[in-house]
Amino acid sequence: MQNTPNRNKPRSGKAGKGKQQPERSQTLIIPQISPEMLESARRAAMEGKTQHEIEQAAMEAEQRRQAETADAAQTAEPPRQPAPKPAAPRRKTRAEAEAELDQKIHDDHLWLNNPVMMRGLGLAPVIAAAYNWDNALMLCAAAVLLLTTTRVLAVAICHLTGNRFRPVIYAYSAAILYIPAYCILYAWFGTDLSVLGIYLPLLAVESAIIKRMESPELEPVGEALRRGINNTAGLCIAVLLVGFVRELLGAGTAFGHVIMEIAPLPIVQQPAGGFILLGLIAAAWTGIVNAYTHFKREEVRHQYAERRH
Repeated sequence: MQNTPNRNKPRSGKAGKGKQQPERSQTLIIPQISPEMLESARRAAMEGKTQHEIEQAAMEAEQRRQAETADAAQTAEPPRQPAPKPAAPRRKTRAEAEAELDQKIHDDHLWLNNPVMMRGLGLAPVIAAAYNWDNALMLCAAAVLLLTTTRVLAVAICHLTGNRFRPVIYAYSAAILYIPAYCILYAWFGTDLSVLGIYLPLLAVESAIIKRMESPELEPVGEALRRGINNTAGLCIAVLLVGFVRELLGAGTAFGHVIMEIAPLPIVQQPAGGFILLGLIAAAWTGIVNAYTHFKREEVRHQYAERRH
């Protein structure tokens, strides 16, 4: 009896091994083709170019498209981000609001803290010499040349000396600056300057100029310039106002032109009458300023009282 071969026995060799190995799947990678590449390839094919030339034209078209895209991205403006909202300002307290109001009143040398009407500075030249508009104008010009320059020069020297010898520095600064100031005034007004008499050189030691030396703190030069200009403007306003009123009431003229045939109060052109008139003007000025400042303080108090409720 012949042995029949076992059909179920697996075959050995390479064929058997080949059947046991799993079949591998192949992935087909298709390059991404842009519309520009297709259009360039189509044109090249219509022109009868070879396959290599068609591929080359398509690649050049793709490179041009990428370059144009990069240039457009560089030139494009970045998106604007919305501006951050400013933080809400902190509300002032009542004490801060009142302190700010007091500082504004102190710095207002034209009206609320006028050096002549409110502080009584520079009274001697105003009473004795400013009895008409022309004299008041000359005093105003002298104040412009002396007040601010003296203050700035004295403060600058005090910074160099460590704030020592302050009264001497202020007095000598005013005396030194008076010489060029007088030369300038004489060039402007000529011999009319002599009608001011001794009250013109008195400006060099007038309290409106050298009173600052009494303060213990030394202000910066820039602050001295700002305050000097404010004081000068306030003094000029007071001097010109008093000179105008005294000329109008004492001589019946204004700016040298006749306004009234008969002067109502000739006595106001004398020093005694000028003193009384200046006192009346200062009293009215002070009353109006006090009423205004009281109103502003009450306004601040009511405003912060409403916030509490």
